[in-house]
Amino acid sequence: MDRHATEYHYRRGEHGQVLILAVVALVLVVIAAMLLFDVQTVIRGKIKGQNGMDAAALSAAEWQRHSLNLIGELNLVRATGTLISDVHTNRFFANAIKNAPEESGNSAEFFAELPWSIPLEEFTLFPEKEEFYYPDGTVNMGKLIEEIVRVEKEKRYLDALNRLVSQLQTRIAFVGPLIAFGAAQQAATNNQVFSNGDTGLLLNEYLRIISEDRDGNYDGVDSEKVNDYFWRGPYLYMLQSIFNDNKGIPAATRFNFVGMPVFSSDPPSPLSGYLGNKGFYQAIIGRNWCELDPILDLDLSGNWWSDFQQATNGDFSRQSEILPLHIRFSDSASTYDNAYNAEAFDGPSFSDTFNDIDPYNYQEAMSEVVDEQRESEGNKRVYHTYTTITIDVEKLPPLETYVDRDDRRYDFLPHLSWAVFDYEWRSYSNYQRDWADICLEGKIKDGMDYQSGARAYFEARQNIVALSTEGSVGRARESSFTNNILSLAEAKPIGRIKLKDSNNNSAYRPPFEAGRMVLPVFDGTALIPISLEPPSGNISMNDINWFYYLTEFVPLLSGSPTLEEAWDRARSAEGSHWQRYQHYYNALRDLNNPEFHKRGREWLSTPTAWETDARGNRRPIRTRRDDCNVQGGGPVMATPSLN
Repeated sequence: MDRHATEYHYRRGEHGQVLILAVVALVLVVIAAMLLFDVQTVIRGKIKGQNGMDAAALSAAEWQRHSLNLIGELNLVRATGTLISDVHTNRFFANAIKNAPEESGNSAEFFAELPWSIPLEEFTLFPEKEEFYYPDGTVNMGKLIEEIVRVEKEKRYLDALNRLVSQLQTRIAFVGPLIAFGAAQQAATNNQVFSNGDTGLLLNEYLRIISEDRDGNYDGVDSEKVNDYFWRGPYLYMLQSIFNDNKGIPAATRFNFVGMPVFSSDPPSPLSGYLGNKGFYQAIIGRNWCELDPILDLDLSGNWWSDFQQATNGDFSRQSEILPLHIRFSDSASTYDNAYNAEAFDGPSFSDTFNDIDPYNYQEAMSEVVDEQRESEGNKRVYHTYTTITIDVEKLPPLETYVDRDDRRYDFLPHLSWAVFDYEWRSYSNYQRDWADICLEGKIKDGMDYQSGARAYFEARQNIVALSTEGSVGRARESSFTNNILSLAEAKPIGRIKLKDSNNNSAYRPPFEAGRMVLPVFDGTALIPISLEPPSGNISMNDINWFYYLTEFVPLLSGSPTLEEAWDRARSAEGSHWQRYQHYYNALRDLNNPEFHKRGREWLSTPTAWETDARGNRRPIRTRRDDCNVQGGGPVMATPSLN
């Protein structure tokens, strides 16, 4: 064969090799492009989610700030005596009391007709003792009862006005946080964070429970009103409006769900408490042996849960459970005195004008009956309140008990109530201070070194569709590492009380250090690290699966001898959501497996430090269990929580 033929056949055998390399390169380029698209999608989703949650938290905190300041302003309305010195203008808010003495002369039903102007200096001024005597020295009982009735009129006007202010403050405590919640949803939507179905499902369950509890099953809660405010209807309407306007909830928060189940056993058993503790299941799923150490030596292969009781959390806060302001009401006269002594405001010194000694203590001789009647007018319910006062002359103290050294005025401070901060408002613990010093860029300003009760926490879970390959190139799927992007943010209203120290320099205190009275001192909002002030609440709005587990599966355990039987009953129940909470059931199955316990004990007993003796022999001096104890036991297992 000649040279040309050989060369021809050699080159023909190389045909197609470049094509193979080109195809491989093309596949690699396509895969790289898809991965780049996935990475870009994740980054873009994280940025949008974080921006949306930051905006939601700041928007909500701003409305919490306005609400707290408005409640504080209403406290100042009480404190300045504006209502007290002009009570006649608001007499239509008082309870109707009609003046109609009975034949005995010691019983009176009266309607208050106060003078057109009652200066603060004359309020509840009791006459001198001598005015109650006839010339012959006998007591003028008619004059005495007349003065008692007059004082009671003024006290009842004061009570009516005080109740009106408390009702307004309560209304703000319900409505203000829900406006904040709605503003947060709008801020999230504006940043292209959209709702997920799970949040809507849980909110619907919450709305159902609130609307169905017409019999007042919540512990200590009037089913119709709180501080004379009929809260249920407006509360439900506003939540439903927020839900419908946003077609769901893009920005979820944690909140105290008053209808959440609570589990207990008799005799008490921490294991029964673990059933309602989400951290317990997370420790099992994550193989957190440090937190599981207390139960790894227990035999849990059988019916370890035994029988337990299920109740409903009825600890209603008497304000919005969503983004609560964490206020309460105090009837203590010391609330005002402490705020005044702290120089938190320029109000009058009631203690200087009215001492706390009543000139004539007739209370034991007086009784009253309040009759509240409910009538229907069409679709409306109308309430009428009637108060009858009876004065028993025989029980009246003798005039000799009249306190001569008194200022002849009745102290009205005990008849006022104040909106105060609850104990979610507190100074940072030493741990939190250490954390702040290490992790924050600068020190916290004077007066702001506190943990706020009103915190706006939000989270968003976004499902992202990735183009990662599975089985064949170019087939879109939900990637396990990108389909659930979690974005978190928290903000709070910030403020402090400005004072003067002994050198007349500015000094600052946290807002709750004025007798815990709420005052209008909040002048800003700020994003805060979640680790510094962990969000409060017994459930997240994204935790519908946990809610279904607690309400559908856990109750079945009480009457089931085995996990498998309870699981079969749950799967066969009508409307069951067993697919949503199967991983919690699998965690309990792991806990029933002796091999699971053995693996945990082996991990904990593994040495982590050794020492060598004089003979050269090495022996362990510390194990992983010791390291767990040094780092601190897991908070979930160390202190079981029913939430």
